[in-house]
Amino acid sequence: MRILFVRIIGRNKFGGGERWVVNAASGLQGIGHHVIVAGKSNSLLLREAGTRGLQTLSFNIKWPLRLFQAMWLARYLRKEKIDVVVCKSRELMVVGLAARWGGKPVVIRRAGSPPRGNSLKMKLRARWFADGIITNTATIKDVYDRLGLTEKDFVKVIYNGLTPDEQAPAFDFSKQFPGKTIVLSVGRLVKEKGYFYLVDALQELKEQSPELLFYVIGDGKDKQSLQQFAHEKGVEHMIYLAGYVHNPAAYFKGCDLFVHPSLFEGMPNAPMEAMAYGKPVIMTRVDGAEELSQGGKFAKLIPPADPQAIAQAVKHALQNREQMQAIAREARSYVLEKFGMAAMAKALEQYMLDRLGKKGKKSLK
Repeated sequence: MRILFVRIIGRNKFGGGERWVVNAASGLQGIGHHVIVAGKSNSLLLREAGTRGLQTLSFNIKWPLRLFQAMWLARYLRKEKIDVVVCKSRELMVVGLAARWGGKPVVIRRAGSPPRGNSLKMKLRARWFADGIITNTATIKDVYDRLGLTEKDFVKVIYNGLTPDEQAPAFDFSKQFPGKTIVLSVGRLVKEKGYFYLVDALQELKEQSPELLFYVIGDGKDKQSLQQFAHEKGVEHMIYLAGYVHNPAAYFKGCDLFVHPSLFEGMPNAPMEAMAYGKPVIMTRVDGAEELSQGGKFAKLIPPADPQAIAQAVKHALQNREQMQAIAREARSYVLEKFGMAAMAKALEQYMLDRLGKKGKKSLK
């Protein structure tokens, strides 16, 4: 198959959704498909795709010019004989129009988080412009099924895949932070990731556990606000905002504990990575967290937007290190078996072939 992934996001943004695009594209290319990743020129997404040996396409969607951009993309789809286009909701209208005019490839919408807003609008857009929807949790699939997208397998659950970097050395935090217990978080610095509640939790922890340092990897529009908030709460010495890191594998390996305070998620990628590296995980009970942790068997689940719950869970982890490490070892085996990259790539391939068959197109494997 000839497959195009379209993901339009800020040039300096690279979160779980973008990581999924690169991983999915790499996995499909690895089993013999021709894959292209489209995004804004000089973006972190395209740079990361390039480092993985993927072909890239500079493409943008500016809302006043959507019709012209759809026409340009239609010509590209015809020229490149694209069989399948994968995109998210914000690109769906342009991609859907382009597909109608450009050889009618299958259009698959990727839904990495639960739908919010006008459900009728979502339902109509999905029916008009998409040939299928893939999501990464059963809870999200249930939401779409309730919208009336009832054709068998129109909405398909395909779990995120990962391949741990086993060669990366563990990052030595002790050089910069001697004597500290490192609690790692990874995610964009935006309100929905829950970091403001994490800062609130530090107030309860600072007296009892002064050895703690919360090391946060990620960038985003709320970075300065978060720094100011930590200063106002008197806990700026307990949190370090490291910014964007290209490959955080070494940091996962070097930390003592992983905390994910997010308010909204699909399948949480960062906790999954932490589990794959054998680290104890605390995460909020949002959407895919239940599935990822098997109802709390492989990670400590806490309510979202609850600073006290974060603090209590961290205290429990520190007081029960051997128990948490035993759970982490079991979690690693579980994640590597169920959420491997090869399994995701094969599931994506099969779903794309099924959708092509439904649309009556032939494709090359």
